[in-house]
Amino acid sequence: MSIFEYKGQDATALVGDALDLMSYSYHGLSDALGVAYQQTGFSLATAWKALFLEGEDAGLLTGESEQAARDKIESKGWTVLTPEALGFDGATIDRNGTFQGETFKFKNAQADVLAKYDDAGNVIQVGLAFRGTTGTIDNIVTDTIGDVIDYLEFLKSEPHYVEEAFGGLLASLKNFMEANGLEAEDLVVTGHSLGGGAVTNMAEQSDGFLDGFFVGANYLGFASHYAPEDGSSVLDSGAEIFSIDLENDPVPSVISERGVDITGNDTDYEYDTSNIVLFNDLYDTPLYWDGGNILNLTTWSAHLPFAYETVVEALQASQFSGEMDRDSLVIISGLSERRKGDTWVEDISIPLDTTGHYGDSAYILGSATDDLLRGNRSDDTLEGFSGDDFLRGEGGNDRLLGGDGNDRLEGGNGDDVLFDGAGTDVLIGGNGADTFVFAKDGATDVIEFFNASEDVIDLSDAGITSLSEVELIQGSLWDAVTIRYGDEEIKVSGTLLMASQFSDGNFLFA
Repeated sequence: MSIFEYKGQDATALVGDALDLMSYSYHGLSDALGVAYQQTGFSLATAWKALFLEGEDAGLLTGESEQAARDKIESKGWTVLTPEALGFDGATIDRNGTFQGETFKFKNAQADVLAKYDDAGNVIQVGLAFRGTTGTIDNIVTDTIGDVIDYLEFLKSEPHYVEEAFGGLLASLKNFMEANGLEAEDLVVTGHSLGGGAVTNMAEQSDGFLDGFFVGANYLGFASHYAPEDGSSVLDSGAEIFSIDLENDPVPSVISERGVDITGNDTDYEYDTSNIVLFNDLYDTPLYWDGGNILNLTTWSAHLPFAYETVVEALQASQFSGEMDRDSLVIISGLSERRKGDTWVEDISIPLDTTGHYGDSAYILGSATDDLLRGNRSDDTLEGFSGDDFLRGEGGNDRLLGGDGNDRLEGGNGDDVLFDGAGTDVLIGGNGADTFVFAKDGATDVIEFFNASEDVIDLSDAGITSLSEVELIQGSLWDAVTIRYGDEEIKVSGTLLMASQFSDGNFLFA
């Protein structure tokens, strides 16, 4: 199964839908924050300056960004549902079509309802996305104050936020789904931060309203606002929840089944991902030394919705996600372009906040541009994706996958497996019996310090079945040995390495 297992199945596609809906619920603000981060590296002061002082000129905080968010979600097959489509008379919506809270107490609560249709015009899936903190862009300050009032509801032993804020909307949504032959399983309920709390709250209370219709819905939140009951995935209501959380996000860190823990906690709950770290510009600086607690304002950079987009998209793209589980240690590059050239993404020791996993085996994932990724003394898995990446396994029996681009892979000590990926790559196994796996990409790759007595070259991807299909070319005395098969070529060098030293035992064939 995968890190996105939900209801006993691989829910990668469902998590993708939830991410799209969650991102849309911010109506362009998430993308604006992401742009500001890449431009400034989140120096927080300059980021907010870019958003609120320069954003108008940059087109970040205007109707242009809101329309871009609508275009983006529609390109993924979703249609924003209007009150008329839902048969919800008397609904209050904002300029984006977002439903507003239905009581004075929760008048700042916000939710979007969207649907997917098949080619025949039949509704096949519905999404309900609860908005997190901040309202529509033109009233962000007043709505944020209103969100504080919403948060107070969650301090109760049994909050009824969703029922009170959206009772009419939920009733209309139930009628709409039944009229279109849909069941609760066809509904994705999602949200981020405050919205993530709403996801959990709706799941907890789902057996107590509208005849329990929504018990079977798919509840997938982000940056969850509180831990349900004993932290289990299946609640007393019968609903099942899944929250994608970051270890260095102060919001899920501060919440436990006992209530609020200001200094943070590191509990591995069943309902959430517990050990995913977004390695951003602040993570390896003294600003983060006291860990991901809500009193440390710098850590809030990992709470923003675009941070979760970065994480989920990396996990979706990883060739190793199928072997991860919710408790896997995953370090994901979230560095701005300003820092990628000189910062190693790795599992680090936080001086004043013990993570409990320093030195454990980790999955370390890069980005679509150039990355520096480094393992530790354990058995690590490093994946660069696109860009010209530099991967170092260090100790342990590591797996290094360069991906697309001209990469440099160094296994270090241990029996490592190095996957070159597409591009012209340099592979160095280091000490130990190493395996070099080559993609069929037509590029000339290089192996340095090859040890013919224990290292192996895997040519199975190219369909090579025997040594007779491989041409071994000896250069002059100090030149590399060239291995040629079809359009592929590998330059292999090592101490006094000769073509005559290669045998069937140095290769893995198809």
